Amino acid sequence: MLTSDLVRARRSKEGALSPQYLKGPSAERLLPVAAAYVRILEQHVGRSRDEIEAALDAVPVPARDRVAAMGLRKVLEDGCDFEVREGVDAEGIRRELFAAAAAAHKGLGVRESFDRTVVLREVAERMGTTPEVLEAGLYADLKGAELLQQFTATAPEVLRDRYNLSLAQSILLKATRVTVKVEGESPARTRRIFRAARFHGLLHVVQGDQERGYTMTLDGPFSLFDQVQKYGLRLAMFLTAVLPCAKFRVHAEVLWGREREPATLDIGPEHKLMFHGREAPDTTPELSAFVEGFRRLGSAWSVEASERIFALPGEEVVVPDLRFENGTTGEEVYLEAFGFWSRAAVWRRVEQIQRGLPVRMILAVGKQLRVSEEVLGEEESGEIYVYKQTLSPRAVLERLERKG
Repeated sequence: MLTSDLVRARRSKEGALSPQYLKGPSAERLLPVAAAYVRILEQHVGRSRDEIEAALDAVPVPARDRVAAMGLRKVLEDGCDFEVREGVDAEGIRRELFAAAAAAHKGLGVRESFDRTVVLREVAERMGTTPEVLEAGLYADLKGAELLQQFTATAPEVLRDRYNLSLAQSILLKATRVTVKVEGESPARTRRIFRAARFHGLLHVVQGDQERGYTMTLDGPFSLFDQVQKYGLRLAMFLTAVLPCAKFRVHAEVLWGREREPATLDIGPEHKLMFHGREAPDTTPELSAFVEGFRRLGSAWSVEASERIFALPGEEVVVPDLRFENGTTGEEVYLEAFGFWSRAAVWRRVEQIQRGLPVRMILAVGKQLRVSEEVLGEEESGEIYVYKQTLSPRAVLERLERKG
């Protein structure tokens, strides 16, 4: 993501934000600069961060494009792998050298001067190395001395696309509320969007149906009291799941600038934002581990990722995570996991179950949400399973067989 000082966006009197995407003349001016940056990083694998920064600084950039150029550099840096020089104990070297230097200063006569070379040579002999090695390792643990271990070259046009996407994502980090409308997409694409929201742990509500399209409302990071930065990054990454859609609209309400003034950001296909990475997995690592554990139990119940979307008139859309089927009776049961969610979201689902769902549902609720399993009675079409840290396959199997 771009840091706040690199985010270029204009705010209208009405509060609408217009990100200054690289396109048209600005893109034409900066594509050669982007190519030069990529070339420098290719040539500097194994070199220090300070050396790389000096080489990048030497690339001529038009004055009006300096902030955008720094943004390109930030996007490239995010894709680099820097590491501290291996096998160097910088703290130990400093400790020995500074102690020796202090002793040398203390022993100087009135007319004597400090000889740095002598101290380096004496400490090097004591440590079984050379003065040159000590000199190189003295500050090897500082950021500027980190070595570029790996860099994957990219075309200047791809770097431009990554910059434009990062610009929009960086603004979403300031969001209080985001609404996503998607129309005309296949059920498979729609499910991928819903699953991406779950994978990134976003607080969201879905309304609509396949025919009219779906509207997803997500809480923004600035609507929370904690975990703001982590949640904001998840929301920014979720945007990439929406971009492949032919017809969509993202509307974000944000708090902008130092004064955190209300503003809005709109993103649609006309902005031609592109994501060149991999889409988010269809499920979380926690659910994948649960599925593997459940299958090892060897029961009559099978489990798989749910493909169903339950859109009832006037109700929130229900998108279960897992589907269980009894191989003997053919009974189906669905599970929806509530981890990093609000208690309000759980209560809304409970009320839906109480009003009647067409399927049997297990709501797996994290203990931190403080919801009792007794909320839903035996006569309801669903039940609550409260878990402490991870979902227990055996506990879910017991609930399946209890009403099976």
